[in-house]
Amino acid sequence: MADDHHSFTRSELGPVLMVSLIISLRLLGIFLMLPVFSVFAVRYPGATLPLAGIAFGVYPLTQSFLQIPLGWASDRWGRKPLILFGLLLFTVGSLICGFARDIVELIVARAIQGSGAIASVALAALADLTRPSVRAQAFTVTGIVIGATFMLGLLSGPVLAARIGFNEMFYLLAFMGVIAMLITGLFFPGMTPPKQESLGSGLRAVLQNRELRLIYLASFVLSFTLNMFFFVYPLSWTELGLQKSELWKVYLIIFFPSVLLGFPSVRYAEKRGRLWLLSRISWLLIAVGYLAYLVGATQEWLLYISGGTFFIGYTLFQPLLPSFLTQRVALQGRGAATGCYNFSGFLGAALGGMLGGILSHIAYSLPQTVGLVLLVAWWLRGLPNPPDSPL
Repeated sequence: MADDHHSFTRSELGPVLMVSLIISLRLLGIFLMLPVFSVFAVRYPGATLPLAGIAFGVYPLTQSFLQIPLGWASDRWGRKPLILFGLLLFTVGSLICGFARDIVELIVARAIQGSGAIASVALAALADLTRPSVRAQAFTVTGIVIGATFMLGLLSGPVLAARIGFNEMFYLLAFMGVIAMLITGLFFPGMTPPKQESLGSGLRAVLQNRELRLIYLASFVLSFTLNMFFFVYPLSWTELGLQKSELWKVYLIIFFPSVLLGFPSVRYAEKRGRLWLLSRISWLLIAVGYLAYLVGATQEWLLYISGGTFFIGYTLFQPLLPSFLTQRVALQGRGAATGCYNFSGFLGAALGGMLGGILSHIAYSLPQTVGLVLLVAWWLRGLPNPPDSPL
């Protein structure tokens, strides 16, 4: 019975895979850009390293400001219409990015592309369709699919950018957006959650809980450190003489352990009620990744250790947060809660990407130093816990 209690039913597995597919199709295009964005953006007319960082970070910045209103709207009018609306905005924005001819146009186009903010809606839908006893596993399955997409994007991005061109990759993003819209329209469940009274009342309810605030802080820090890390990380390899088209080999090596360990680790910890311990181990791995980067950015073997350790920690920690969140929030407020969660995450991603460019321009080691200080401050403030935590 214990195993059944912690295993997916048929009615849960299908929606989990469907939501994962929709999210991954949209994210694949973004991940294709991630490993090469900084090295190509600096080549736009008028570009500087700080402006390239702004172009990198303005997408998640726009995402952050729209997560709460779109998440709340999905509580009132349903998840499916809002996902379709967000995918449409993303598709149109991607097309405009492809026409950008200088760094200012690229920044404006990326802001439009980021207005398709459906992450909070998708997370709320996933929580609606699963039981609390398997929710961490559900988000981990989604995380693994996204992680596989992440790896595919990072491995393929350098090759595609070299072969078809950086601008043309944005047209590929638009195509993926159209496919995701078709899948959503044809197969996504059309359930509508209970309506809440107002945006203000929904936000007050999800902001007054201390544990929820710790989750929002965790979302900010994880996204900040991820984007800052992956803005400067490929630059470190190109400084060592690696060709941009060869970056996929590095990413293949550093991501493989995460794919191998992710789901088994979370399932084991969830079955034994030790997700709180897994979160502490994950934080330590992330911090060690930053520390190794700080002391060894000029040595290949330390760069491999840094990237691999950081990404294992991130892969283990990230899916825990939406599980902790949705188990503490009632159905009718779930969209608003995931909106706050994704607002924090995308704001962190935006600042991490922008500051990655600015701080690198000031001093090469400054992004790693700032990231490590932030991680220590986060630990001192307090890591989030699941509802059944002994802490």
